[in-house]
Amino acid sequence: MVYQIAGFYIDIEPQYRKLERMCETYRCDSAPRVDLCVRVTASDMQAEGDGTAVIPNEERESLAVYRKICAYALAHDAFLMHCAVIEYEGRGYAFSAPSGTGKTTHIRLWQKAFGEDKVTIVNGDKPILRAIDGKIYAYGTPWCGKEGYNVNTRVPLCGLCFLKRGTENGIRRISAEEAVPKLFGQIMVSDSTNLARQMELADALIQAVPCYLLFCTINPEAAHVAYDGMKAHGKEGNADA
Repeated sequence: MVYQIAGFYIDIEPQYRKLERMCETYRCDSAPRVDLCVRVTASDMQAEGDGTAVIPNEERESLAVYRKICAYALAHDAFLMHCAVIEYEGRGYAFSAPSGTGKTTHIRLWQKAFGEDKVTIVNGDKPILRAIDGKIYAYGTPWCGKEGYNVNTRVPLCGLCFLKRGTENGIRRISAEEAVPKLFGQIMVSDSTNLARQMELADALIQAVPCYLLFCTINPEAAHVAYDGMKAHGKEGNADA
């Protein structure tokens, strides 16, 4: 079965129902081509995990498939980033932080503040970012965190926020030098066979997309502060006309 994921047409044969369900909305019955053929072996599944946790085979299959897709993507100007991406007014905004910091809580605040019908959660955890014609686009993927937030779409990325919990809401733009260490903590690097290419794409992201440090509470005001802080810069080069 062929699925369209991050603009790539990928032939996958799920062995378990979980992966088939995850990818259902990405299924493409009239694919113009096949860019990648993914087949997962028993050794591929066994390699997932650190050897101490008991991971069901259906979960191992899902992880192994995504790992193969990310390896292919890296060779084609795209990469995985651990973040949540929303779309509002045609522009994408990404929020990144270590697990448990509150990415999901924050993107829900945008829906409360601006309306669920106006804010789309493109992906809640593992979008693929892709460089096309000098712009960075964020794509929804079936791998999206326990809440299941994902849409098979793409959006021009116009702001990247690194979240920190705070007692007050505040946002400031940060330099590339300040953004780099925060960024590399949230992208797939250690398993990459092409670290240099990963670094090139990370640099392209920072150059094209304004980066911010956002201190936020769990009050919907946090969404307004984030939006007001990013909207002016978000109208710069990476936004679609």
